[in-house]
Amino acid sequence: MLQGSGCSAAALRRWLVFAILLSIPLCCRAAQPDPHPTVSLATLRAGHPRLIILDSDMPAIQHAVASDPFIKTWYQQQLAIGEKLLTTPPDVYAIGGPEHTLLATSREMEGRIFTLAGLYRISGDKRFADRATQEMLAAAAFPDWYPTHFLDTAEMTAALGIGYDWLYSTLSPADRATIKNAIATKGIDPWLERIGSGEAIHHEHNNWNQVCNGGESVGALAIADEEPGRAQQILEHAQTAIASIMQLFAPDGGFEEGPGYWNYATSYNVLYIAALDSALGKDFGASDATGFSTTVDYHIQSTGPTLEYANFGDAEPDVYPSPQVFWFARRFHRPFYAAHERPIVVNTTLNPRQQKESSRFSMPGLMWAALPPVPGDNSPLPRVESFARVAQAYLRSAWDDPNAWYVGFKGGDARASHGHLDLGSFVLDALGQRWASDLGPDSYGLPGYFGRQRWSYYRMRTEGHNTLTIDGQNQDLDAKSPLSATGSAGGRLYAIANLDQAYKGKLASWSRGIEILGNQQALVQDEIAPARPVDVTWNFHTFATVAIAPDGRSATLTRNGVTLRARILAPAGVRFSTANTQPPAPQAPNPGLTNLVIPIRQQANPATIAVLFTGADDRKAPRIRPLSAWK
Repeated sequence: MLQGSGCSAAALRRWLVFAILLSIPLCCRAAQPDPHPTVSLATLRAGHPRLIILDSDMPAIQHAVASDPFIKTWYQQQLAIGEKLLTTPPDVYAIGGPEHTLLATSREMEGRIFTLAGLYRISGDKRFADRATQEMLAAAAFPDWYPTHFLDTAEMTAALGIGYDWLYSTLSPADRATIKNAIATKGIDPWLERIGSGEAIHHEHNNWNQVCNGGESVGALAIADEEPGRAQQILEHAQTAIASIMQLFAPDGGFEEGPGYWNYATSYNVLYIAALDSALGKDFGASDATGFSTTVDYHIQSTGPTLEYANFGDAEPDVYPSPQVFWFARRFHRPFYAAHERPIVVNTTLNPRQQKESSRFSMPGLMWAALPPVPGDNSPLPRVESFARVAQAYLRSAWDDPNAWYVGFKGGDARASHGHLDLGSFVLDALGQRWASDLGPDSYGLPGYFGRQRWSYYRMRTEGHNTLTIDGQNQDLDAKSPLSATGSAGGRLYAIANLDQAYKGKLASWSRGIEILGNQQALVQDEIAPARPVDVTWNFHTFATVAIAPDGRSATLTRNGVTLRARILAPAGVRFSTANTQPPAPQAPNPGLTNLVIPIRQQANPATIAVLFTGADDRKAPRIRPLSAWK
C-alpha cells in the first residue's frame, strides 16, 4: 500500500494497471454504451465542504433545529447519540457476522462519522469533530477495508469521504494526508482493480451496484482535486453502471429486492446523486431514470398500517426510518413523502434493531428535512396501486388508520434478486394486527444460501409462503407471474395475478385474485385447472392463535386480544387443518407460527378455492364470482 511518499512493489503494479486503464478508450471499458454526457471534473466545486450539504445550507438547517418541533426532536436524538460517542472508543478491525466480513464495522463507523461530523457542522462543538477524526484515523490504520466483500470497502469509503469533506477545516495537515491516502489506497484502488479486471460487473445486477459505485463516488469526489485521475475513473465507471441498475426502477418505481433492500439501495442512490449535484453542479441524468422519481410510492405502499413491510423475499418485516425520503420529497416536489416519513423517524416504539438499520443515514436525512420545504403535490397515494415490472399490488381500505385492511400481493419473477419461490403470496393486515405473515430471510450464513441449497430451506421454499403448493413441490425456477388486473369498483379493491407458469406440467392454468370488500372483509380466490391429478395445498402462515371449528370449514384467529375469522367458501367438502412450520437446524426456528392449510388430494378437474376473512362480527359472505368478472 502507498503510505505518504513511500511506494511498495504491489502499489507500483497497481499504478501500471491504472496507467493502462487511462490509455484505453472509455467505450472499451464501459459495460454498455453511455447515453449521458461524460462525467467531467471541470466544474468541481473548489474547497470543502462540497458533498451533500453545503455551508450555504447551514443557516436554514440551524434555524429549523431551533424552531421546528420535529427537527428539534430528531436533532436531540442525534445529539444524544453523539454525546455517548464522545466516551466510546473508536471501532476496531473485526471480521464477523453470518458472512464473516467487516461490514458491521464499516456500517458502525459510517454512522459514527456521519453523526459526529454533522453535529459539528450544526452546533460548532469541536468535540464532535475531534471524535470523528479519531474514528477516521482508526479506520485509516486498518490493514484493509476488506475488499473481498466489497460492500464493506464501499461503505467505509463513503464514511471517510464525508468525514474528510465535512471536517476538512478542522483536520491537521498530517491527519488530512493520512485520511486522504486511506480513501485513495484502501477505498478507491481496490475498486479500480476490479474495474480493470472486469470483476466489478459481477456487482452490477442488484443493490451492490448502488452501494459500491455510490460509496466509491462519494470518496472520489471528496478527494477529486487532489486525486483527479482516480476520481475520473471512478465516476466514469459509476455513471454507466448506475444508469444500468436504475433501469430496474422502470416503469413505475417498483423494486424487485423488496422494501429492505429498497432502503439500502436508494440510500446510496441518493448519496451518489446528491454528491454529484453539490460537487459538480449536475448529476449527468442519474435522477432522470424512469420510475426513480416515483419509487417512494413503492416504499410507502409496501408499508402496512401495522408498521410492518410487505416483506417478500429476503426482507425483514420491521419498518425502519428511511432518511433519504426527505431528499426525494424535495427533489421531486412531493411533500407527501416527507409527511409520511416524519412519524416513522421519531417513533419511539421502534426497537433498537429498527433504529440502527438506518441510523447511519440519519444525519443527512435530518439536514434534508430541515431545509425549507419545496411546494408540490401533497395528495395521498391511491388506495390501490400496482407496480408492473415487479408484479406487486397493494390494497388498503384507508390511509392514516392503524386498523385499516391491507393486502400486499405479489406475482413477479422466481429468479428475482433476493427473491423466494413465492409467486402468488400475500400479507394481510386488519384491525391493527398482521394476520398473514411472510417469514423473510433466514441466516445468510447457511450453507449454499445464495447457491444450490437455497431452495431447500423452508423460508425460501414455496411451502413457507402464503400461496399454493402442488404435490408438495416448489414452484418452477423459470416462472414469471404478471398482474392481469388491479382496480376498484363498487367499494371493492382488487388485484389478480396470472400464475400459469408457476407449475408447468402440473397446472394447465392458475389465477389468484384478492379483494378487500367494503372495508371490512378480504377474499382470496384461486382458479386452477390441473394438467393431471395433483395434490393441492392452500397455505396461510400466521402468528395468531388458531382454533379450527369442528366442521373444519372455518377457523378463528386471535392475536393480541383481537379476533379474525377465516371461512372456506369453496370448494365444498374440504377442511382447514394445520401443517408443520418448524424446519430442522441449522435453519431458524419459527416459534409461535402456524400454517393454516387447506389440503385437497388428487384434484383432477378445474376448481375454485375461495377463503373469506372477516372481523369478529360474522358478516354475510359475498357471492363467488369468476375472476374474469372482477375486472
